[in-house]
Amino acid sequence: MTNQPVIRVDFTVGFGNNLFQFVYAKLLAEKIGAKIYILSPITDYFGIDCLDLLVADDTYENVSVYFSNKIFENGLPLKQVTTEQQAKSELENPSKCNYLLNGYFEDYTLYGTHLEKIRSWFIRPDVIDKENAVLHLRLGDRLFIPATYKEEAFLTFEKYKRGLDQMNFNKLYIISDLPEWRQFKHDELLQYRYHVKVQENTLEMSAKAANYVNELVEKFSNSYKINFCNGNLSSDFYRIMSYDKIIFGYSTFAWWAAALSNASKVGVFGPWRAMKKTGNKNLGQTNYPGWFQWS
Repeated sequence: MTNQPVIRVDFTVGFGNNLFQFVYAKLLAEKIGAKIYILSPITDYFGIDCLDLLVADDTYENVSVYFSNKIFENGLPLKQVTTEQQAKSELENPSKCNYLLNGYFEDYTLYGTHLEKIRSWFIRPDVIDKENAVLHLRLGDRLFIPATYKEEAFLTFEKYKRGLDQMNFNKLYIISDLPEWRQFKHDELLQYRYHVKVQENTLEMSAKAANYVNELVEKFSNSYKINFCNGNLSSDFYRIMSYDKIIFGYSTFAWWAAALSNASKVGVFGPWRAMKKTGNKNLGQTNYPGWFQWS
């Protein structure tokens, strides 16, 4: 039996969310000399494979549901952390104990003073494109969520343009979970598979999604020199990091790609997920060097 502290971090579905969960766990682990175990939300979870490809060292293990509680049998007390407020308190004054982390920890103030250390944990590109800009266009399953189209959260071309107007660049590289950069028929977008199950899968919602996508494709194509990219998660993440000018809406995936990149200009959608009201996170107000807000 060992008395080395153990940290179990319970991943949710969503690789951007997982990066917050993993980075917080690793910051805490380094302070108390703990071993990190990751509990996946589902069998063969895609987020684990992506993490393995992007993290530079092997400082964590996956744990099965069967052993998920047995890892705490080391004689040390157990603390559970679920909120950003708890996370900040424990990081400032950690205990020599086991930790169960099952929150999101999406608060930019948790990571700002540790950015250089965090960046050293990840494999990062050697060559940076300083001539062009990259836009992460998160669509996918969100196209079928009614809240996406609420005024305070609706990411129109005009809003994106206000952010892009604050950058000087030649070509605009668009990285997206949209399968192709083209016009879609009203029922086509329902035929694609997304990383979470589409809930509002009516033809009416599909038509609304197609109209939105078609407008974005038309207006972006008429306004910028576009180069469209749609790859797997890890390659898209790595590609975003390879630009010196980055812009995105409310995406935890793109937030971490930008934070790890050391880009000189990062534009983030200021209201973030305003439709969540009091449940909204502060990520849209990130004030790291070179970051600015647009809306």
